[in-house]
Amino acid sequence: MAVDLSLFNDSVSTLLEHLNRHYGEDAKLETYVICARVRSATIPEGSGINWIVNPGGEETAGSLLREVLKAVEGNGDLS
Repeated sequence: MAVDLSLFNDSVSTLLEHLNRHYGEDAKLETYVICARVRSATIPEGSGINWIVNPGGEETAGSLLREVLKAVEGNGDLS
């Protein structure tokens, strides 16, 4: 599977700019999640959600990813 890494680089740059603009120097990034929707004929029903959670953040991943999935499936509507 070919992936254009500039997509990730741009996203990380945007996140870092946001963090630097809105949080003080004493802030610490505790957990990050990378979610991806992959579409392929080899994946059941043609799509899948995959994620990576940083070490130490696994205990929060379940509830956080459920909210992300709701937003993706509902076009941002969490109700």
